[in-house]
Amino acid sequence: MRVITIDEETGKRVYSRKEVASLCGVSTQTIRLWEDAGKIPSSVRDENDYRYWTEEELELIQRYAGKSVKERHKE
Repeated sequence: MRVITIDEETGKRVYSRKEVASLCGVSTQTIRLWEDAGKIPSSVRDENDYRYWTEEELELIQRYAGKSVKERHKE
C-alpha cells in the first residue's frame, strides 16, 4: 500500500526524502547532501523531524538532478 502525505496546513501533497530520491533517481543521502549544501530547496520538517517537499519544490529538485555533474559543479 502506498501512502500519500498531505500537508495539514495547506492541504497540498508533499513528498518525503525517500520519495524525492526515488523520483529523481538518486539516493536519500544525495538529497540530504544537496539540501545541506543549499543546492535544492530546504525541506519542511514535521514533528518527527521527517523532511518534506511540495510538488513545486520537487520539480526544482528534479531539474537540478537532471543536470550533468559538470553543470552542478558550476553552481
